[in-house]
Amino acid sequence: MATKVLVVDDEEDYRLIVRDVLSAAGIEVLAVSNGEEALVALKNFSPDLALVDWMMPRMDGEGFCRALRSLDEFKDIPILMFTVKAKSDDELEALHFGVDDYITKPFNPEELLARVRAALRRCGVGG
Repeated sequence: MATKVLVVDDEEDYRLIVRDVLSAAGIEVLAVSNGEEALVALKNFSPDLALVDWMMPRMDGEGFCRALRSLDEFKDIPILMFTVKAKSDDELEALHFGVDDYITKPFNPEELLARVRAALRRCGVGG
């Protein structure tokens, strides 16, 4: 069974880049544009990892991460935040609301893939 990653970002260009990078590595990707869509997608797509932007309309990354952590079925999956918020205080805040790793935009695609694989390894999923 393929490893699954849920990508949540309101910027289509980033969704496409991430999808291409992860798909080329054999990872199944579902990409949505905000936290509300992501919560709906969880009904039919059970991800091994969530890659989430912070600043989005309707439900931002923080709201989605908190909601995901409150769901028994998904509370333990790794969450990687990827965002333009580059201050160390931002990263610390994200870690406090449940993010496992943090990468700033723009990002190196190889670093993104390496961080995704590392997070998956830590939770015992292929990658």
